[in-house]
Amino acid sequence: MTALDIVVGRQAIFDRTRSVYGYELLFRSIDGANAAAGGVDGDLMTSAVLFASMNIGVDRLVGPGRHMFCNADRGVLTGAVPVTLPPERTVLEILETVEPDPEIVAGARKLSAAGFRLALDDFTWFEGAEEMVELVDIVKVDLTLQPLEELSALVRRLRRHTVLLLAEKIETEEELDRCMALGFDLFQGYALSRPRVVPGRTLEASVAGRLRITASLLAKDFEVGELEEILRTEPGMTYQLLRLAGTGADHGMLRKIRSLREALVILGSRRLRSWVALLMMLRANPVSNDDITSVLARARMCELLALKAMPRLAPLSFAAGMLSAFDVLLQVPIEEILYDLPLDEELRAAAFSTTTQVGRLVHDVTDYLAVQPNTQPGRCGIPDDEFHLTSIRALIWAVDAVASMNADVTNLA
Repeated sequence: MTALDIVVGRQAIFDRTRSVYGYELLFRSIDGANAAAGGVDGDLMTSAVLFASMNIGVDRLVGPGRHMFCNADRGVLTGAVPVTLPPERTVLEILETVEPDPEIVAGARKLSAAGFRLALDDFTWFEGAEEMVELVDIVKVDLTLQPLEELSALVRRLRRHTVLLLAEKIETEEELDRCMALGFDLFQGYALSRPRVVPGRTLEASVAGRLRITASLLAKDFEVGELEEILRTEPGMTYQLLRLAGTGADHGMLRKIRSLREALVILGSRRLRSWVALLMMLRANPVSNDDITSVLARARMCELLALKAMPRLAPLSFAAGMLSAFDVLLQVPIEEILYDLPLDEELRAAAFSTTTQVGRLVHDVTDYLAVQPNTQPGRCGIPDDEFHLTSIRALIWAVDAVASMNADVTNLA
């Protein structure tokens, strides 16, 4: 399984008291190349920012309660690029290059009705601007595009509408003072704060997993059980799904997750389809079959042993077995995983401690598969020969699952 390095740039936006109101999220490549220099498509840049932001985590990226400003090219406004961030905390900046035709206006109204706040980026007055200004919540004025002698007139014109005014590209204290005096509400620029890069890591979703779950979600009435079965063999997609659930449900609720099924139900069909559409837009890296097999064998062994000793806890045991390998796959400390994922306390204990019956089982299975024999006689009260036979059955199941995934890719290529 491949651990992907991800980065997002962010630049702070301040209110009139110089408190941080939110952050604009900026595309940054891993090698630090400038987006414009690389000629990256606007919709693809937005997709990359959304994907990275979801996997880094909203609170880690911008802090609790603060807003995220994200560029919205034509694809976002027409629905071609799904927005997976929580609407109540997201401001979509309509780029100045987007032609405000009827399709764009309709898309903007739909996004606004869904709870997103809208902003006009790099705004200068144009013929028919009133319709767009009436649609949005914030207007961003770039000081490098607007002559200072014309700034007062523009502010007076915009004040006829119920919008917040944001001055951007403020590079000196004098410019900040002038914008304050003119009555701007929000402020952004080098005079206040320079952009910074926020790094993170996630697990890659396999090509096969994306294809299989997309086919399932495209069905008119998809089955949660079917999606759950797909995720059982997809550690990368499972990790990303839990991160997405952690951003909150449609109305901003944040619940602790106890199982994959619960995460699927909380997200609902619309957000699941948006997530998978976003995955399909992004290029995949090679996936190690050995790593996937190891993770699946551990999870399946936990499940099989639980079916005999504590059947009611078998689904929890499978999820805990898979989760217990995430720190190794991502090469980050367990504490970071615990911070990032919205896990129910029972699932958290089962995956990462030995304070519960399932936790002890996961620990013993992990030791056994790592060829680190437990010094205690009998693991969780289960004879060693049963442990051995179950490990073989689990490995066979994992190998078959990976082979099936590879066959799916070959058949669909």
